[in-house]
Amino acid sequence: MAMSGAPARTEWIWIRHAPVQGQESRYYGHLDVAPEPVDPALAAAIARRLPAVAVWLSSPLTRTRATALALRPSADPIPVSDFNDQNYGLWQGRGFNDVFAANRTLDWTHPAEILPPEGESFVDVATRVFDGIERLTAHYAGHTIVSVAHANVVRAAIAHALGIDLATALRIEIAPLSITRLGCRIVDGAAQWSVGCINLELAG
Repeated sequence: MAMSGAPARTEWIWIRHAPVQGQESRYYGHLDVAPEPVDPALAAAIARRLPAVAVWLSSPLTRTRATALALRPSADPIPVSDFNDQNYGLWQGRGFNDVFAANRTLDWTHPAEILPPEGESFVDVATRVFDGIERLTAHYAGHTIVSVAHANVVRAAIAHALGIDLATALRIEIAPLSITRLGCRIVDGAAQWSVGCINLELAG
C-alpha cells in the first residue's frame, strides 16, 4: 500500500509493433511498411496485461498505430514524432549484408555512432527519445502510458531508465509484440526510474 503523500508513479508500458511484411534482414526505418496481422489469441493475451485506462501513444508510422488498434480497438493513439523509428537514410530498403559489404571502412564495433548517409545514428534517436520521455512523463505525471513503438526506441527508453550506455542498450533484444515496463517517480525534483520487465513475450 502506498504511503500517503508518496510521489505519484508514472508507468510506461512499451510494446514493440507487430512483425512487418517483406522486410526481413533489411533496414526499413522510416519506410511506412505494413505490419502482419496480429493473431487474435495473442492480441487478447497482451491486452489482458494492459490497464483499462491509459494514455495510448504510437509513432507516426502505420505499423505502430495498426498494432495499437489490434490490441485495443477503442484506442486512438497519439502520434509522437520523437518516438519514430531510426531514419536510415540512403540505407532504407537495403539488406544488412549489402550495406555492410559496401561500408567495410565504418567502425562497426561502435554501432550506436554510425551515421547512415542522409539519416541518423542511434545516438540521434536516443536524444529525441529521451526528450520525448521527459516531456511526456511530466505532462502525464501519475498516469499509465502505453506506447507502441520500435525496437531502437524501446532500447533508448531502457537506456534512459537504467542510465546505461547506448552501446549496451543496442545489445538488448526487443521482440515484436514484446512488453517492457518502466516506472518513474519524481523525488526532490529528480526522476527515479524502476524496471518491471524487459522484452516480455506472451503466447496466445
